[in-house]
Amino acid sequence: MRLWRSLALGLSVAVQFGAGALAQPAVPAEIAKVRAEIRDSCGGRATFKPGFQRTADFNGDGQPDYLLDYGQSECVGGMSTNPFCGSAGCTLDILISNGGGYRQAYGSNVQGWSLAQAGGRSVLVLSLHGSACGRSGHMGCQRRLVWNGDKFVAAGRR
Repeated sequence: MRLWRSLALGLSVAVQFGAGALAQPAVPAEIAKVRAEIRDSCGGRATFKPGFQRTADFNGDGQPDYLLDYGQSECVGGMSTNPFCGSAGCTLDILISNGGGYRQAYGSNVQGWSLAQAGGRSVLVLSLHGSACGRSGHMGCQRRLVWNGDKFVAAGRR
């Protein structure tokens, strides 16, 4: 009985003083920098919804590549609209892993996005303002992009 109490006490202490911190993965410096820039743009106060930061493996190196959806951030107090969104959609940044760090590989406004798989590869499906496709703004379009080893290109191209 004494052993069980000791184990229970030890587990309780571990949960209260640090075991929870172990469960949270470290955020790469490049992602932390983007979050800090958003906070600065919001006068120092911003919140990030769970959908702000997603991962995929576009380049196939086994490391997460990060999709940062600015539409999933909010300025706290004062601003009634998201400064990172407009009629063309919200900013979407993609940071690709490159040997120990990350570099921005995509950054533009999108009206929506999703991830798909094709031929074992991650495919980025973008819903865009019509002006991105040579149309009137209200006549949106969709683009499917894949990573070619250097940049995002239309799916089907290498």
